[in-house]
Amino acid sequence: MYRARDVHSGGKVQSSDWEVFASILVKDVGTKLTKGVDLSKYEVKSAENGGNYEYQYHKNTGRQKLKDDMRVGHLFFDHRNNLGSVDLRYVAGADLSVFFAKWLKEFPEPYGQRYRKNVPFGWVKQNGQLLMSLQDGEVTYPQLESASAQEAGKGLTAHDDEEES
Repeated sequence: MYRARDVHSGGKVQSSDWEVFASILVKDVGTKLTKGVDLSKYEVKSAENGGNYEYQYHKNTGRQKLKDDMRVGHLFFDHRNNLGSVDLRYVAGADLSVFFAKWLKEFPEPYGQRYRKNVPFGWVKQNGQLLMSLQDGEVTYPQLESASAQEAGKGLTAHDDEEES
């Protein structure tokens, strides 16, 4: 709809939308009613056009949140072309500790307004495991075999294949 009307979708997708999408994909309904890790086992981040992934830590809960970030998995959505292209990558919290441990050590005392840090897109792309790619709303990675292709192949034997050749 956005593309048909030549309207940019930036700002139209809320972080909660990505969290719900991730929740469905990883079957993690989450436990969050307040601030903290987004789902019960995953933190969810998104960035547009190869932008960095922002983490925010608050005065009273920031140190604990950093420790929690080290123990959970992180799901990174990258989207481009008005949501025409979306990639999802996974990185374990322990692997991201290269950032989190440093941020914890540098946590401001006294605390200002917010402690904002970024994980570079390039780092996630290089070190994260690609879980899924969508192109124009269709899964392009991993390659999915359609149900109709599976049905068409049922009952065929090597002998049947030779006769059709």
